[in-house]
Amino acid sequence: MKLIHTADLHLGSKIESKFPPEKAKQRRAELRNSFARMIERAKELGATAILVAGDAFDTDPATPEDLSFFFGAIRHNPDLDFLLLHGNHDAGVPFPADLSNLFLFGKEWSVREKDGVAVSGIEITKENCATLYDDFKPIPGKVNIVTLHGRLGSSPDEDVVVLKKLADRGIDYLALGDYHARQDGKLDARGVWAYPGCPEGRGFDEPGEKGFLLLTVENGAVKTEFIPHACRTLFAIDCDLSGASGDYEATEIARKAIAAIPAKDPIRVNLTGKVAFDRTGLAEKIESRLSGDGKHFFVSVKDRTTPALDLDAIRGELSLRGEFLRLLDEKDLPEEIKNAILETGLRALSGQSLD
Repeated sequence: MKLIHTADLHLGSKIESKFPPEKAKQRRAELRNSFARMIERAKELGATAILVAGDAFDTDPATPEDLSFFFGAIRHNPDLDFLLLHGNHDAGVPFPADLSNLFLFGKEWSVREKDGVAVSGIEITKENCATLYDDFKPIPGKVNIVTLHGRLGSSPDEDVVVLKKLADRGIDYLALGDYHARQDGKLDARGVWAYPGCPEGRGFDEPGEKGFLLLTVENGAVKTEFIPHACRTLFAIDCDLSGASGDYEATEIARKAIAAIPAKDPIRVNLTGKVAFDRTGLAEKIESRLSGDGKHFFVSVKDRTTPALDLDAIRGELSLRGEFLRLLDEKDLPEEIKNAILETGLRALSGQSLD
């Protein structure tokens, strides 16, 4: 038996804080299309089920367009089983009960058994978070897959998964959702746990290759394979401008840094280093020039440079900058932390964005 483990589709995500309106609209459509492509890929790979470990939608209520698309896709693919769990983003979204190929996990443990595999799941809530671990019962003689949605933690709480409470409980594979970066590890001598990450990056805090996990159950064991799936990969790169003589040279340094990135992929360029020229509007100038090339889907530029200043001279100033440096000098902190505070403080005092 083969099945797909995915999570955190976040259909309906605004994305407008990360992209301009027209690009955001395009990315929202691509998020929907990602699910349709996943269904086709499942058939190509020989999978018979798709397990969504929470946050199929970004908000409650979900938009009618996203609801119609998502459940329409399920309805029109009766040869595939869809196993759905609510997440913290879509906890109140109504899932229809009239689809024969849709199985829903609720606020009590429920299990779907097929072809020697038992998939159990439960929504983690404030009411059940303390008891759900003791209430779980593996199905004897089956390969046991468990699905939960939440972040890893050391003690039970709402939307928290406590791995130690699931160890040595007869679980072969723990299918998790919530983290948007792929992670995995050993649960115990028998089982493993995994987050597939989101299938599409939505912002520059979700860079890198995205996809889903293909589970193959054979001879009583679960094998996993990561399948790249995203139509676009988001890149976040640092570009050191130390030594640049002006904004033209700085632009050329940034242009060279992103030259090898595929044209379809969005890019965040973080300008770093100490520069001696006037940095007023530097990020906007470079972003306009790189975007104006028309060589990339979208380029965002953030200025995290610091001025190449004479710090000894500033310490002698009767100014906020001078007072800031003098106070920082009095602190007994590791050099690395002091430098980080210095850069952040100087950016703030010069009116630069701290994001």
